[in-house]
Amino acid sequence: MKKFLAILCTVAFSAFWVFGGLTLLAYMDAHPLMPHVMVLSLLGLAIGIWSRLRLLALTQDLQRGERVYQAEA
Repeated sequence: MKKFLAILCTVAFSAFWVFGGLTLLAYMDAHPLMPHVMVLSLLGLAIGIWSRLRLLALTQDLQRGERVYQAEA
């Protein structure tokens, strides 16, 4: 589950930055697709924050510097 949340977090924040940049460019040109791209950007941000918080909640019991071995993940 930790690995899935880590991948989801990375993909969601990547989508946020990509669609956020497209939103900025669409806003500058007053492109009609700006609301759709902005919704995708905000969705990526929301999923990224949610998955990051879930990942932190799952790994909070680890001591600083402690390794997670393949059998535990």
